[in-house]
Amino acid sequence: MSSEIGVFCPTLNVYGGGEYVALAIANILARHNHDVTVFSNGRINPSEIKNFFGETLHPKIRALQQATRFTPRGLLDFYQTILHSYIAKNKCATLIDAFSNCVYPWTHVSYIHYPYLNRSAFCPEFPYLTRPRLNQAGTLPEVLLEKNLVDYTKRLVLANSRYTAEEIQRFSGKPVEVLYPPFASKIGEIGKNTIKEPEENLVVTTSRLDENKLLERIPLIAQQTDSDIHFAVIGRVCSQTALERLHSLVKKLDLADRVKFYPNASAEQKIDLLRRAKIYLHTMIGEHFGISIVEAMALGCVPIVHNSGGMREFVPKQYRYNTLKEAAQKITSEMTAWSAEKSEDAKEIAAGFSLENFSERFMALFNDFYGHN
Repeated sequence: MSSEIGVFCPTLNVYGGGEYVALAIANILARHNHDVTVFSNGRINPSEIKNFFGETLHPKIRALQQATRFTPRGLLDFYQTILHSYIAKNKCATLIDAFSNCVYPWTHVSYIHYPYLNRSAFCPEFPYLTRPRLNQAGTLPEVLLEKNLVDYTKRLVLANSRYTAEEIQRFSGKPVEVLYPPFASKIGEIGKNTIKEPEENLVVTTSRLDENKLLERIPLIAQQTDSDIHFAVIGRVCSQTALERLHSLVKKLDLADRVKFYPNASAEQKIDLLRRAKIYLHTMIGEHFGISIVEAMALGCVPIVHNSGGMREFVPKQYRYNTLKEAAQKITSEMTAWSAEKSEDAKEIAAGFSLENFSERFMALFNDFYGHN
């Protein structure tokens, strides 16, 4: 059997927070003289990874492509994800799954961004099957695998926040270690070398432009703020319908001059907007961590986020809201009270989620686990 360590992340070419975790893990292990293979559903472009994240795949890492029929998100690819992770395991001695958000019997290390299986799925009677829905019924094999076939004492399960870890432990009883994700080193370097002196009252949000991101809250918040405050929404288009609905809402509320969208913006354009912004607005409720928030803070933005989820673990209480009205009030007041000192405070908090800190803790957990198993 090969001594190689495999890192499973089919969407490695998407260039998001989860993908950066997979890249970071692979590079860390390679730098510690492990033989590493990454498994992706597309050919990896080192120059694009370098451009987006500020670093590329370590030259010792071997990349293997596993062609998939569906885009690896959602139920349609549920079974092919299971299949491809199993195939990946047979090509290496140790498999690290940084994608599935599940714990398979053949994986050794699982990094969980959010618990895929909820309270009802782990209930012994499977009550959701009395209301048959494709998504619910489709999780049945997953429940059987995780609940009955996995020996968790022989698995290292990592969660991206205490919030995620507590959810996993509450509903499944799994032993879980918290390992906060890192933000891109490129952003960290830019933040360190930037003295923020914004001349405009700009609020930025970065997010996938999708149906489930609650981005319709942005124009609803914007209409309750002062007319000199402008909003920029940056993101990869995952749903053209969602983007069209957002444009329609902005037009309906007569906010076209104040709320602008930047679909599929480049990394440079995103960084430029964040450097110009005073405030970062996050609309998701119950976000399990929120690496985009940390990135914005690393570039000196004051974060305004919902008072829920893993965000409460690093965003100060005074920057958290419960209602849209409260969000608008905080944006207005923080825009007026913005200062270079507050910007530097945000950078200092973000520094705790550096790649260096992530690397050190990952290797400590990895070595400790394999030293006892």
